[in-house]
Amino acid sequence: MDQEISRRGADLLAADIESALGFEVHIDETIPEHLRRLADPPGWWIEFTVPALNVLVGTTPGELTPSGVAYELARRIHDDVLARSGRIWPADPEGGDQPLLPTLDGWRGPRGLIPYGQVKAAKDPDPNLDGVVRWWLPHSYDGLIASHSGDVWFSLWQYQGDEQRIAPGMPVTWLIDEGGHGKYRKASEVRPVQP
Repeated sequence: MDQEISRRGADLLAADIESALGFEVHIDETIPEHLRRLADPPGWWIEFTVPALNVLVGTTPGELTPSGVAYELARRIHDDVLARSGRIWPADPEGGDQPLLPTLDGWRGPRGLIPYGQVKAAKDPDPNLDGVVRWWLPHSYDGLIASHSGDVWFSLWQYQGDEQRIAPGMPVTWLIDEGGHGKYRKASEVRPVQP
């Protein structure tokens, strides 16, 4: 693993954000001073920033390929990009409000894969959905509930039930907490609707 591979991976993810969402991405390879002073400083560094969304991650990626680095970065920022942009990103070409999910090979949906660096689409959420899970990110345990009174963000920690069953379209009830996450209100408790 080296700086060149890290940079190529960061560039792939940046292309997906810039093409689909239109937000500028900054990539800085400068190792921060406090890390350079360590007894065993990192040999490379990537600081990945989406200024318009106030999204920042700094890391020494551990993956061995550009696609792997894009995957590592995508897992760390996916929820924040979704919550702060208010868009479905990356949008599944087949439709729906569940975004494609990051894998080592690219963005995966139920019907296929789009390699990193080739995402072209984001979409607005479906305004007709109400009272159901709009999207769920199993890699970060974060989700969004569609609500006509304003969508509600939640994580695994607010969910009362079998988390293996959380899926887009699942009917749920929720209580609102103080504060928010990105553009959304935050749930204090989420439960599946009992049949």
